[in-house]
Amino acid sequence: MTLSSGSNTISGPPYIVKYNQPLSMDINYNVATGKYKVPETGTYLVSVTLMTGTVSGHATLMKNGVYVWIYSGNQYDMATQTVIMELTKGQEIWVEMANGHTLYGAYNTFTVVKQC
Repeated sequence: MTLSSGSNTISGPPYIVKYNQPLSMDINYNVATGKYKVPETGTYLVSVTLMTGTVSGHATLMKNGVYVWIYSGNQYDMATQTVIMELTKGQEIWVEMANGHTLYGAYNTFTVVKQC
């Protein structure tokens, strides 16, 4: 998933990033809530890339309300974090902005892949 081009202001609180441009169709990602619901227990690769807008930003990858990893940067900086996560069917993961609340365009991605 990615965001629309241009500046995207994240509404909240909570400031959950709602990726609205699918790169592939995944029925487990809810565009309305911004959350990915794990379809089956297993090991997943989860990657988040962000590019802040005109102010610095700080985002957190969340798993059932508990943070997993934190990103930070100056204006128009990019950051990527990729983690391997053990996830259980029904758990939810999402990206939440702690400050900044503005992300810039399609440079922001959220990827979830179940390992075989």
